[in-house]
Amino acid sequence: NSKVVIVDRKAEYKTGDIFEIQIASYDWKENKSSFGGDYFVAKLIYEKNNLYPDGISGAVTDHRNGTYSIRIPLLIPGQARLEVRLMIPLKGVADLISCTSSPKYLGTKYVSRYETNETTECNIDFKFADIPKDKICDYSNPRNQEPWFCIKPPSGKCPKITYENFDASASEPESAFAVKNINCNNVLKIQNRYKSCHHVLPALVQRQCGYIVDGVWKSTFCDNKIKQIADAKPCFENKEIYFLGDSTTRQHFYFFAQKFGLTAAEAINDDSLWHGPKVATGPGNIRIYYRAHGLPFQNKGPPGFKPYMSDVLDRILPGQDEVLIILNIGLHIMNYEPSLFVHRMLGIREAMLRLNQRRDKVRYIYRSHRMLNNTEFGGRNNGWLLYRYNVIAQQIFQGVENFFYFDVWDFSILWSYKQFHPPQEYLEQESLYLSSFIC
Repeated sequence: NSKVVIVDRKAEYKTGDIFEIQIASYDWKENKSSFGGDYFVAKLIYEKNNLYPDGISGAVTDHRNGTYSIRIPLLIPGQARLEVRLMIPLKGVADLISCTSSPKYLGTKYVSRYETNETTECNIDFKFADIPKDKICDYSNPRNQEPWFCIKPPSGKCPKITYENFDASASEPESAFAVKNINCNNVLKIQNRYKSCHHVLPALVQRQCGYIVDGVWKSTFCDNKIKQIADAKPCFENKEIYFLGDSTTRQHFYFFAQKFGLTAAEAINDDSLWHGPKVATGPGNIRIYYRAHGLPFQNKGPPGFKPYMSDVLDRILPGQDEVLIILNIGLHIMNYEPSLFVHRMLGIREAMLRLNQRRDKVRYIYRSHRMLNNTEFGGRNNGWLLYRYNVIAQQIFQGVENFFYFDVWDFSILWSYKQFHPPQEYLEQESLYLSSFIC
């Protein structure tokens, strides 16, 4: 239970004022909490008959004593409705931490097929299963030791892997993991003064990244001047642009390819293997590429369809044209212990530094994760898990030259949806915002 109080309430507010709210958290016995850790989301919504409402999200501060304060700058004139939602309480956060403290995504397994037609189980680690080392094949990335291991097949050899599949119906012996007394599949149910958009990582401060006004996203960090996708097309000319990540990144690749009328080529024409390498080209020397990321990756297919991002960056040769890397990673690995994500990000960071030595004109745009209020991927509320990875990524990429953290978290709080793949209207607004950084 929580109580929300407006601080210094006024009969009328002016544009530019700060709207302040305080939350007091209580347990189910109506005792006030003496500690923090609950995860709240707040926003002001303006009803203007748009396809989606205008609004601005609030910056929530946890005072670690059961109280939370929210500050929302009033940047849009008109009547607004305050929405404060407890996304997940401290107990739920603790359960999420426990459920993602294993080197295995509980209730799932990866199955690989060898060139010998034998099949076996694979994972980032098998320490949890007490399997002897001589019964394990090491397929880790030799460049930076991205971990990947498979149980030796009946032949006792470690042949070449030709195909990989993901099984989400695996059962787990209760004694196999340290996580006990927690149902990790429980569904948690909780009631123009700006500079140009450039590629410098903003300071890690708690402030809104933007707001929606008249149905259009307006950044508070820069002047996102691109209003129509067609206006961004010249910015794609004479560049090598790479979209690296899962299917949410692939959406951007297809979006720009379709809007610009580019000719797309894929490694294989099979909708079930959407993550295969892709390239789209067009007049003006436009070249955009898509590559999925490395294992763990929950789509079937040959290993070559799942390259590690650090390897993709290392394969980019010296040249004169500008290189733009747009990347995101997390949805396929968020249910593992965070050390996997940290290791992956550090490897990508080192590859960025190497690429900066080979090419003079390189920019990196890391798209943040979006706020999700769903229970896919094992029945867990995924919003907090993705928020955790956003914080980690911002810290790791500090100091990388020509790097920009493309923060769409506030955007996704306002433009709420429950699926991992946003609707076309959302994607178009986000792509317009992204185009301002590309330009």
